[in-house]
Amino acid sequence: MKKLKILLVDDHKLVRTGIKYSLENSGLVDEIERIDEAENGNQGISMNFVSNYDLIFMDINMPGKDGITSTKEIIEKHPETKVIALSMINDQFEIKSMMKAGASGYLLKDTGTEILEECVRKVLNGGKYFSSDVALTLMESAPDESRRDRIRHQSISREESGLTERELQVLSLIAREFTNEEIANDLGLSKRTVDSHRQNILRKTNAKNTAGLIKFAFRLGII
Repeated sequence: MKKLKILLVDDHKLVRTGIKYSLENSGLVDEIERIDEAENGNQGISMNFVSNYDLIFMDINMPGKDGITSTKEIIEKHPETKVIALSMINDQFEIKSMMKAGASGYLLKDTGTEILEECVRKVLNGGKYFSSDVALTLMESAPDESRRDRIRHQSISREESGLTERELQVLSLIAREFTNEEIANDLGLSKRTVDSHRQNILRKTNAKNTAGLIKFAFRLGII
């Protein structure tokens, strides 16, 4: 199986180091060939031209060529390359601009390892991924007759959800971006039990990922 070539484009060394550490300590580690680093958009574009990376994590706000422009250039030349946007800012304009440029995902820089891995797998399988805070921003910024209102109009009660009280507690914490380990500590459960609850919630709600769970939690009115 072909292993992944990943590029981290960010002008802050500390951020690149943190993401690299998370990737190397995630369930993806055996699937990665190498992780390279670039300090700015121009360097990232040049490196991708030579190496044609499978996945690029792209900071948005950088000196010189920003992440939006860099993403657009990379996708135009290498449409098969997947780009995940990185930002400290949960702003609808930046989110939509990066998606328009061709990014497949948008993560805030304080995202945990678990969400990072989930995002990578979703994007590499051809999907789109937004962390839960980002998904909420998109829903809250949408027009009145948008998906946000359709979701609200499709609200359901806790009884109708089919979830147990414990599953509702777990869902609420997932929607607040707690990791499975943090949920386990908060509820006094084992991580394996939380993993089991999470899979049951995904099955019962027909959600495919955390973004789907955040939308379901929105319909339930627990966030």
